[in-house]
This record gives sequence, C-alpha cells and structure tokens, in this order.
Amino acid sequence: MTEQYKRKRYSLVSRSHQYRFLAMMLIYNIIIVVCLAIFLFVPDMFQLYDQTLSLEVRGATADRILSIHSRIWPAIIALVCLIGMHSFRAFHRFVGPLYRITVAFGQIRKGDLGFRVRLREKDYLHEEEKAFNEMLEKLAEKISGIKSAGLGAMESLDELENRIDKMGGLKDINKDPLLDLRKHLDTLMEDSDYFVLQKD
Repeated sequence: MTEQYKRKRYSLVSRSHQYRFLAMMLIYNIIIVVCLAIFLFVPDMFQLYDQTLSLEVRGATADRILSIHSRIWPAIIALVCLIGMHSFRAFHRFVGPLYRITVAFGQIRKGDLGFRVRLREKDYLHEEEKAFNEMLEKLAEKISGIKSAGLGAMESLDELENRIDKMGGLKDINKDPLLDLRKHLDTLMEDSDYFVLQKD
C-alpha cells in the first residue's frame, strides 16, 4: 500500500471528524470576534449616537472607531487564520493515531496479533499506544498459552487412546466421551490457530 493511497484513505476515514472539528473551530473564532467587537466598538457607538455630546466629541469618536477598524480587523483575520491552521495540525496529531488504532482493530479482527501500533514522534496519544501494545502482547501471550495447552491435551488424549487400545480387556469401554473430548480439542485448536502471533 503506497503512502499516497494511505493518505487518501486516511482523509476519507476521518472526514466526518475533520468537518466537525472545522465547524467547532469556526464557531469558537466567530464567538471570539463578536465578543471582541462588542467590547471595542459598542461603548464608542453609544457615544457616537449620543445627541447630547458636541459634534467635536462625536467626530473624535468616529475617527477613533475608523482607526480601530483599520488596525484591528487585519490583525484579527491573520490571527484567526494562524489559530485555525495550528488547530488543524494539532487535530491531525489526534486523528493520525486514531486511524492507526482503527486499522489495528481490523487486523485483530482478521486474527493478526503479530504487529504493534507505531505512532509518529509528534503525534499525541502515546500513552494509549503503549496501553494498546501491552494489550496485544498480553493477548498474544494468552493465545500462545492456549495453543500450547491444547497441543499438550491432544498429545495426552492420543496417549490415553493408545493405552486403552493396547488393553485387550477394555474393548467394551464406551469411547464416546473421548470422541467428544477430541472434538472439543479440535475446535479449540482450530479457533486458536485463527490468530497469528508473529510475523513471518
């Protein structure tokens, strides 16, 4: 799978998260801009429309409003753009690990336990990466123990059946429980063999 294909698939997988996050950032920025405009311009607007003040005072107020407009809006627009870009980069440091963990769930569902999640150095969720890999190691360890115990049980069953067959006086013994036990062990081994514990 090429890096370009991975990136395309990654953007598709997390598109709903991206839109939600972008909408949230836009709403926050709009709230900040509206609050800033209220605190900066509303007092002067009241003064501008106050008919009891002289024309000189209201003219000075209008000049101050125009001066603030010319200085503050370019700075606010630039700041909103910078915050938006930085937030989007930070968001990708969350979504990247989530994407890798989602892919890891798919691999586990297919029976592959021979991998570990590896995040980029600047990604977030490194504690979750560590916990996820520890879970995989413990799961692989337990599955390996089940396989070993299953093989040991099959060998013991084979030996038991051989000994029973060698005892001529026990031919009339009911072997149905042994056949049932073999079926259960076969199922156990088949299910445990579904999991791949190490990469070839």
